[in-house]
Amino acid sequence: MSRRATARAISNNTRIVNRKILTDNFEENFVSNAKLKRSPSIKRVQLEIKVNNSPRLNYVPPIVLHSQSILVRLHQPKKMILPTANTINNRNMVVGVYHNAKLQEKIEQCQSKLHVDLSYCDIVDRDMLIVTNKLINEKKCTDLWLYGNHISSEGISTLASSLINNSTLKSLDLSFNQISDAGVYSLNRALLPKHNSSLQILYLSKNGISDDGIKYISDMLRTNQTITELWLSNNEITNKGVQQLARVLAYHNKTLKQLSLSTNLFLTDKCIDYLVEIFEHNDTLKKLWISDCNLTEYGKAKLHQKIHRKNHARIDL
Repeated sequence: MSRRATARAISNNTRIVNRKILTDNFEENFVSNAKLKRSPSIKRVQLEIKVNNSPRLNYVPPIVLHSQSILVRLHQPKKMILPTANTINNRNMVVGVYHNAKLQEKIEQCQSKLHVDLSYCDIVDRDMLIVTNKLINEKKCTDLWLYGNHISSEGISTLASSLINNSTLKSLDLSFNQISDAGVYSLNRALLPKHNSSLQILYLSKNGISDDGIKYISDMLRTNQTITELWLSNNEITNKGVQQLARVLAYHNKTLKQLSLSTNLFLTDKCIDYLVEIFEHNDTLKKLWISDCNLTEYGKAKLHQKIHRKNHARIDL
């Protein structure tokens, strides 16, 4: 047999052997998989082996903090080095270096003693120190809109301190944030008469405020003589909260002129008598919004009939 024929025969035999080996391995794997389905213990062991043999990453997945500067988030380099947990901790330990270039630039463009709109500016709690110092204390703005940001009770605590002895800010919109009952507590303490705040219009819609927050608001309205408009729509107020609020408005507060309780889905017909009590004893409240709640048509008709007798009052159902 020639060398070429011998090499061809060896090659064919090798292929046959390789196929046999692959077939044997496949049969062994098939048997192992079949046993694996019937044996939970084997499955657990194999799972542990896979986890232990998984490749280890040399970096910690990036943690995006709301409190990072807007400048960093808007102008990210094309190739970024992923931060580790230690790097982020070291940044947070550094005191007094935080800045928000875009927010500061926007504030610099605002004129003194005028309306300022910072809605949807990605403002977080750490930005509130910039807002209070620049806009409320220095520029003395009269209307401040912070609608649709990421402000929690921590940021409200910073804001509340700037309302004390403030005679310029008249309107404050904090709607669609996350201030919660804790933020309401800080805010309403600053609005007590002894702190000499001149705030007249307060928007707190969509902030996760429950009956506990309404209790704080009621305590404030018992003595406050500056708030004329209060917007509490789209929160988590129940009939109990309305009862607390109604007692104060009926027998103590004589300055609030407009109140919104719309889109509080926990409000039912049980709150109607409490609302009627307000208008029976209070001639100051001129307008009440209570649409998109859980009132029945019968309840709406009853409320409208009771309040319609008061010529000074209007109600939006």
